Amino acid sequence: MTIPLDTEFPTDFANQIAQLEAYNKHHYRPNSYLHKWWARRCGSTFRLILKQLVAAEVQRDYYAPGGLSGKIILDPMMGGGTTLHEAIRLGAHVVGADLEPIPVLQARATLTQVDLAELERAYKQFYTALRKAVAPYFQTICPESGLETAVNYTLYGVQRMCNGRPVIMVDSLVLRVETDGSTIQLCSRCHAVLVDTAVCGCPNEGDKPSLLEKGTKTFAGEPAEFVDLEIPYYQRYVPLVLVTRCPRQKQLLFKAPDERDMTLLDEANEMRQSLPFGLADFTIDPGRKSRQLTPRGIENYLDLFSSRQLIYLYHAIQLLPQFEPEIRLNLGLLVSTSLEFNSMLCGYKGKNKRRAGAIRHTFSHHAYSFPYTALENNPVYPRKASGTLQKLFQSRIRNGRRWARQPRERVIGNQLSVISKKKFVEILGERDWGVEVGGVDGMTPESSQRFLLLQGSSTQLDLPDGSVDFIV
Repeated sequence: MTIPLDTEFPTDFANQIAQLEAYNKHHYRPNSYLHKWWARRCGSTFRLILKQLVAAEVQRDYYAPGGLSGKIILDPMMGGGTTLHEAIRLGAHVVGADLEPIPVLQARATLTQVDLAELERAYKQFYTALRKAVAPYFQTICPESGLETAVNYTLYGVQRMCNGRPVIMVDSLVLRVETDGSTIQLCSRCHAVLVDTAVCGCPNEGDKPSLLEKGTKTFAGEPAEFVDLEIPYYQRYVPLVLVTRCPRQKQLLFKAPDERDMTLLDEANEMRQSLPFGLADFTIDPGRKSRQLTPRGIENYLDLFSSRQLIYLYHAIQLLPQFEPEIRLNLGLLVSTSLEFNSMLCGYKGKNKRRAGAIRHTFSHHAYSFPYTALENNPVYPRKASGTLQKLFQSRIRNGRRWARQPRERVIGNQLSVISKKKFVEILGERDWGVEVGGVDGMTPESSQRFLLLQGSSTQLDLPDGSVDFIV
């Protein structure tokens, strides 16, 4: 059987629209981005592929709704679920399989229709209780007003030995450069936060370890030779700067931790010892990615998290069981994906005003990163700041559910004047959700948008011969 895809494909159009989507996939397809996954393909590309499987020529147009009602599409290694979402929008039944559990859980959450208002009510209840338990560990005193305020994030440096002396490494002493050229930076001797000056009045010789920037070649007049400390990974980091906002003036403030701040951190470290996380459950097993961790003396995944981050995770886990399964799944995945922005593998890229507070998340380079300046986020920060639950709920769930109810596509080139004067056009009649079934026998030609999810190896799927129309 010959299908249109065998003979033609709109390559130029596919390239144009994919180039736009590639760097902002979560904006173009927010409903499929509830949880982190790797090597996601552009949804627009798979929409074009699936459109070439449509029998009616008039419905093969990229902007035409539907076209695959009654067909069964299989993706045997679904990963981020791109094929499933694009096919179900076109009216198809979909079968997705993957060896890993996260793709199955994410697809189940995002393909199941859940009332957004119900999700928002549940999230508000969850967030309020979680913030009550966790926020006290992320409080500080504003140096401008003297009022208590929430910490947005804390910047750490990593302790090492250099030429036999203790030092603290940071990516850069400069923390921020304003548009007018003024700077905020650290004193390398006393660790004070300096505003619009690089000169500090502290003695040349202090009692604190020197701060050294990444790339330092010499120290104390000799070639720099660094050695990592043989202590748990999270203990290698020491807090240097707290970033907050003045409750009165609202501007971003950088402050060195004071005695009160250090006491809160000590309390969190003490609480860590009583958290019921079994070390044996988080031992790092041998593997390709593990080889990035174990040579650095990291033997347990818990060591990648600060004490406050583990306290956050513990309380979130305690709160989740009270919710109905569909709600719990969405909130659980939200917490899980928040860990990408809440570990001691996160770095700081907020140096420029344009990216104030931006987090270099754990997998920003598709592998583990080991920053000198680590960023400990406040996951329950009340503002919609980078990597917080408030921001993630907005971008991953609220925006995703709204988009699923009325998907839209980017309009490019000559299509801009023909279809719409706007850059995006709603695809009327499409929905990005379906009904889960237990087998392909629940997928009849008379029904549409049923989905079946299978976790396990795809080498031998439990599907009747000839039960699917296309494998994509």
